[in-house]
Amino acid sequence: MKQITLYVYQTIDGCPARTDKRVDDAVLKADCLLLDEETYLDVFVNHPGWPLTEKETFVVAQADCNLTEKQPVKFITEDAVGELSRMKAAGDGVMVAYGERIAAVLLNSGLADEIVVVTLPKVAGSDEKVLRHITGDGAMWVVRSCKVLDGEKVRTVYGRV
Repeated sequence: MKQITLYVYQTIDGCPARTDKRVDDAVLKADCLLLDEETYLDVFVNHPGWPLTEKETFVVAQADCNLTEKQPVKFITEDAVGELSRMKAAGDGVMVAYGERIAAVLLNSGLADEIVVVTLPKVAGSDEKVLRHITGDGAMWVVRSCKVLDGEKVRTVYGRV
């Protein structure tokens, strides 16, 4: 069974923060990448030419809005939980997920196995929260590791009990 690892980048007060090279490194080690539509569009707009050419990317979206037709990007537009469950059950490896909406799908359905939270030493002061659409699946999580990165960011890895 594949493991699904969700990456979350946030400020001290829980607001979204930009990812850094650590997500890039995680994506390179993963078998595939899971994104939501908003994150897909953000990557497309900010990285001309689509940077994830080496990885198969799956985008959970309302509709197929593929702007990267020549790249290994596939859209999941119906029964996302069912499709992600089938993908998880098929073989071994790691799927890396990033994005607010994909986080909600994974956490609300109990599909995430691990959450890697990187907290930046900033206070954004915004009402926007990184995991605002989570209703929860009642799972218990434990801290597997906690480490200070680059002398300022804190990386906490949570695992499902």
